[in-house]
Amino acid sequence: MITYMDKQIGRIMQLLKELNLDENTIVMFSSDNGTTFDVGGVDAAYFNSVAGLRGRKQDLYEGGIREPFIARWPKHIAAGKVSDHISVQFDFMATLSELTGVKNPNTDGVSFLPTLLGNTAKQKQHEYLYFEFPEKSGQIAIRIGQWKGVKSNMKKDKASPWEVFDMVNDPKETTNLASQHPELIQRFDAILKKEHQPSHIRDWEFVDPKIGKE
Repeated sequence: MITYMDKQIGRIMQLLKELNLDENTIVMFSSDNGTTFDVGGVDAAYFNSVAGLRGRKQDLYEGGIREPFIARWPKHIAAGKVSDHISVQFDFMATLSELTGVKNPNTDGVSFLPTLLGNTAKQKQHEYLYFEFPEKSGQIAIRIGQWKGVKSNMKKDKASPWEVFDMVNDPKETTNLASQHPELIQRFDAILKKEHQPSHIRDWEFVDPKIGKE
């Protein structure tokens, strides 16, 4: 699949060049989740696929949600530049809106165009990022700046405790600092209450499981 993907991206890039569009086209590449399970030829340990990060696909630890992102736009995006700007997939819509001048749909996205263009002083930041996922017994993750909270196993324990990680000093999420930061847990609880939306599919509703029951 990786070889196939490389070939198809190569075909796109070659066609852009043949049409003399490659110097005036922005090409962005990303993924939809972290490294998947060791099936179908995957060998995450051999390829160091998560670079030591905790978790994989279906986890809300960094190994499950941190993804590659590459952008190319000659004369606009500096070649070889690396950014530590924290972004999320739904930021694409806001970014495309700013690029094209088309009105942005009603999303929580924040355009990362300033970062692409090197105008970091103009880059807006998310107040927080909220993740909710029903797999593996129900999980919540919230990112606020350098801090991240993770709740797991909520289908079995709605009051499952928060884990708190310092993502600057502990990007591999090895040390739970929850006992040292009760103020963050209060913020995480408030964000969870604000952002959760009842699911229309009963099996997906683990935050407030009484919703949708007969």
